[in-house]
This record gives sequence, structure tokens and C-alpha cells, in this order.
Amino acid sequence: MLNSSTTPRLEDALCLTEAECLLIDPRAKAEDLFDQCETRLEAASNLMMTLSMLDAPGACADARDLAHVALSSRLLLADSLDLLMAARRVAKGQATPARKGGAHG
Repeated sequence: MLNSSTTPRLEDALCLTEAECLLIDPRAKAEDLFDQCETRLEAASNLMMTLSMLDAPGACADARDLAHVALSSRLLLADSLDLLMAARRVAKGQATPARKGGAHG
């Protein structure tokens, strides 16, 4: 629940999409949030590039490797979505609703 004061507080950190979420400082600037979103999207893209290179001769990955890449990508993408949603709201001057988390849907 958001505090009644008008100044955002760290206690009002947000989790918009996942139960295991990145906490977003409600005092953050939109530009900083967009930058962090971009960083995580780039990391997920790099993971996918690494995965796509595994068809090279001598390269191999087992099911555990693939599961680690999938989990890492899912978490990076969930964080990116949280950051993007928060940045858009900050850019529009809207308060971001606090949510305990839950399934995407």
C-alpha cells in the first residue's frame, strides 16, 4: 500500500509483474528506468545469441544449460517489463499502482 505522503518513498517500491520481482524505487527518473530496461533487454538478447551459436561444430549444451538460459532470460524479460511499465508511468507523471505480484496474464 502506498504511503499517504506525496513524496515517493523506497517503502513504496513496486513489483508490477512477477512474484519474484525487481523492486523499483518510486523516486527513480524515467530515463534511469528506461536505461535499466535497455540493459536487461540487451542481456537477454545476448543470452539468445549465445544459444543460437551452439550449432557451431564442437559446441554443445545439455538440458540443464538450456534450462539455465531459459530461466535467466525469463527473469531478465520480467524485470525489463516491470522497468518499462514504471518508466512509462513516470514519464506520463502517473502514480504507479503497487501490486503484490502475480502471474502474467
